[in-house]
Amino acid sequence: MKKNIFLSMLVLLALSVSFVSCSKDDGPVIVKNGTVTLEMPINVTDVVLNNFTGTATNVQSGKVTTLANPTKVGDNYVITIPELEEGTYNIAAKGNISFQKGEIAGNTDFEVASNSVSVTEKSSTLKLAVNSFQADGGFVISEIFFTGTTTPEDNPYLDDQYMVITNNSDVTLYADGIAVLESEFMTTDQQDYTPDLMSEAFSAQAIYQIPGNGTSVPVEPGKSLLLAINGVNHKEANANSFDLSGADFEFYDESSNPNITDPDGKPANLDKWYCYTATVYNFHNRGFHSFAIAKMDTDKETFLKDYAYTAEYTFTFGEYSFPMSKDTYKVPNSWILDAVNLSVESVFQWIVTAASLDAGWTYCGKIDRDQTRYNKAVIRKQDANGKYIDTNNSTNDFTPEAVPSLLK
Repeated sequence: MKKNIFLSMLVLLALSVSFVSCSKDDGPVIVKNGTVTLEMPINVTDVVLNNFTGTATNVQSGKVTTLANPTKVGDNYVITIPELEEGTYNIAAKGNISFQKGEIAGNTDFEVASNSVSVTEKSSTLKLAVNSFQADGGFVISEIFFTGTTTPEDNPYLDDQYMVITNNSDVTLYADGIAVLESEFMTTDQQDYTPDLMSEAFSAQAIYQIPGNGTSVPVEPGKSLLLAINGVNHKEANANSFDLSGADFEFYDESSNPNITDPDGKPANLDKWYCYTATVYNFHNRGFHSFAIAKMDTDKETFLKDYAYTAEYTFTFGEYSFPMSKDTYKVPNSWILDAVNLSVESVFQWIVTAASLDAGWTYCGKIDRDQTRYNKAVIRKQDANGKYIDTNNSTNDFTPEAVPSLLK
């Protein structure tokens, strides 16, 4: 479930018009040096106005005056109109704005209009909210296929695992810098870890980041990115699988074992920051670990140096106890965009995220090593408007044991 970066963001574009007029002895009254102020959205930063066009149309004569390109003044943009005849006008403008909301870059088109604006000899000012949009939510994990398929001979096939992340807002967002995390801690193995950082951070045993310069990977409203463990056509190896060569990105590993290699498929490679295995990464196919996506707030080198985490605990087996430790990495909860806990009912012990990120869990398979889990996924539910449901509780928000979207 996501840590909502776009908490009920209401973006308003307001139009402010002011004029100073002067009279001529003959002919129409001419208003000189009028200004149109485009007030930029609230609750966002680094707003840039792009591709602007605008007009002022005289209702009586039909004469159209083209508005000049705006100049940024403070947080807003101002258009100067050298001359305009006194009268009633319809004012229209459209363009595009880019912005930052939290750590995520966004982009949206806008179109504004204000009709029957009276321009007279006297100064007049109009302020009007002319366009708004809701950006509830942001990126969410909408599907995880971790179980793998089965071959015609009914053997497990795990290389076709994938994850889907979706832009659940109403504006274009950029996925550059978002990392996929798999938890170090297991939902089937509760331990008293010291120090206990779960209220502050997510323990990560695998971190793979979407590359880009900040605006390289635009994702339109409601659209998704497909992240494949191996971005190849798996139907060539397993007729019951699917073609992942068209995925957007893949988890590519350079194995230290020459006998275990990772095929480099057609999709772009995710940037590997860290992984527990020295060979080839796969999702845990029974769902013992949990997943999150995060906007990493630092570079790779700094993260690996400053965010290492050693968790100490006592492992108990029967009457024996042993001091143990795990060397892993911590990702601050403030960076987490969405988290999904996975487990299996017969062996579930705890969720491995702060409840503020995810207070529940979802599953494929009801018992450990459940042979019916294959060919199933966990898929986020949608409301009547097609928005993905996000209550920060995977038990409520996901359909367990669902048919994978690529098998429908």
